[in-house]
Amino acid sequence: MAIKFKAALDILLPYLKKYRFRMVWIFLLVILVVSTDLVQPIIVKEAIDKHISVPHPDMGSITLMTGIYFIVVIAAFGLTYYQNILLQETGQSIIKHIRTDLFRHLQGLSLKYFDRNASGRIITNVVSDTEALNNFFTDFLANNIKSIFTLIMIIVFMFQLNIKIAAYCFLVVPLIIIISAYFQGKLRAINQEMRSRLSTVIAFLAENLAGMSIVQIFHQEKKQFREFDLRNTKLLESTMVENQLTLAYFLFTESLGDIGVAALVWFGSGPVIRGSVSFGVLYAFIGYIRRFFQPINSITMQLNVLQTMLVATERIVRTFNEKPDITEIAGAKVPAVKGGISFNATHLAYKEDNDILKGIDLEIKPGDRVGFVGASGAGKTSLMSLLARFYDPTGGSVKIDGVDIREWPLKELRQTVGIVQQDITLFAGTVLDNIRFFRKEIPATRVYEVSKMIGADDFIRRLPLGYETLLSEKGATLSFGERQLLSFARVMVFDPKILILDEATASLDSESEAVLQEAIGKVSGGRTLLVIAHRLSTVQQMDYIVVMDDGLIVEKGTHEELLKKSGHYTTLHKSGLLIEEALI
Repeated sequence: MAIKFKAALDILLPYLKKYRFRMVWIFLLVILVVSTDLVQPIIVKEAIDKHISVPHPDMGSITLMTGIYFIVVIAAFGLTYYQNILLQETGQSIIKHIRTDLFRHLQGLSLKYFDRNASGRIITNVVSDTEALNNFFTDFLANNIKSIFTLIMIIVFMFQLNIKIAAYCFLVVPLIIIISAYFQGKLRAINQEMRSRLSTVIAFLAENLAGMSIVQIFHQEKKQFREFDLRNTKLLESTMVENQLTLAYFLFTESLGDIGVAALVWFGSGPVIRGSVSFGVLYAFIGYIRRFFQPINSITMQLNVLQTMLVATERIVRTFNEKPDITEIAGAKVPAVKGGISFNATHLAYKEDNDILKGIDLEIKPGDRVGFVGASGAGKTSLMSLLARFYDPTGGSVKIDGVDIREWPLKELRQTVGIVQQDITLFAGTVLDNIRFFRKEIPATRVYEVSKMIGADDFIRRLPLGYETLLSEKGATLSFGERQLLSFARVMVFDPKILILDEATASLDSESEAVLQEAIGKVSGGRTLLVIAHRLSTVQQMDYIVVMDDGLIVEKGTHEELLKKSGHYTTLHKSGLLIEEALI
């Protein structure tokens, strides 16, 4: 636990330093809050011993003491309110910075990280785990600073009042330490289990929401519901065990407080009767012993917050420690871009000893239009992924215009290589912002120009507000063909010298495909075009076709040349993997 707490401090201290003056002010406010609370029994003790339990009570003095007590209570209320508001604001600001840094770090990680981690787990990391840190600031940190200072002040006041009675009161402390150590171990284990099960629930939920249409198509609602209910039930079980342990811990310390008051009355009544201790002192001791167990109970109740924070921090630290596989070398410069591409004995393996690409050698001249065909899993998309440096080759190299792409600045490389994928991602926002990807520096006129060029302008202007029409998440109100045209326009706005179409026409109907084919013809001039497709209508337009199988290039040539060879391309053609016409 000590190691985990140190790791938590390592990540939190840089953020705390930004608010160090505010944290000092909060600490001073805590001292004032505790002082105004603990002085109250002293005021009552003074009133009892000097103005009530005397032969001639003075109502004027009693009224004065009552007024002082009332002012102290009001001051305690005001200081507590201000301290909590300031602490909440500081805690939320720190968490905002941590979430922002975490999101920025995630954006810089390579796709391998997202291949290994479910989106639900990543969401848990950014949202839920950082919220656990927020609870640490707003609940654990403030309450425990206050509780520790309260305990210290109570001990000082009690020993000043009567050393013997104070010593009796603290005989119960070793028992509290033993109970705390026992419950702390139990809570740490169950909290780790609970956080893990929460991540599982969120990951399953995110996966099913993203694939709800598939679930409904295959009538798997009941099965998926049972799976979700099973995961949710396991989370409930862990949560209930944690709540039971926390409640038991609280009740143990609460009961010790009641026993302490009873023991104090029994020990203190004798000296009061004999006159060696005043009734006011006994009253103050009862007030302090009650207050003594309150911070202990508070620390007890906050231990699960600490455990949650340590587990969450461990996960956040693990994410921050992730390093991108794709890095940019110092001093990388952009060469003069023409669009020539070469794959040189290129290998790629997502997992060790399992090559997806097995020594690809291919030269593509600037301005070439190349089609790539092959069965699913042949390595076509993996080959294209290397060009944009989503992954680095595990062997050999990939070059653009004779320069290894690992020597390119990443930003310029990905502006040079544009990819239109079959899976379309649109964001909540206007059509205009989706096409220029929320980059306001790109003028609207550029968006209009590109949209007209690829044939998207007509349907966009038919929308209720044209380019200012708000799209729902994923553009659900648009047809697939319309979404694909927007995706195409978004790539073309940046005018890439190398354009990759990865099954961009695979799910289009005949009319939408015709529009997109015309757009491809318009934009292919002056740029290198790489097209992955299963449709003859698409690949026949290319200068030549590359046939891939099991991570290798097995054939290359025009449609007619490949058919004459009666090789793998002909087999694909006869098997129906190359579609003669678009399906409606």
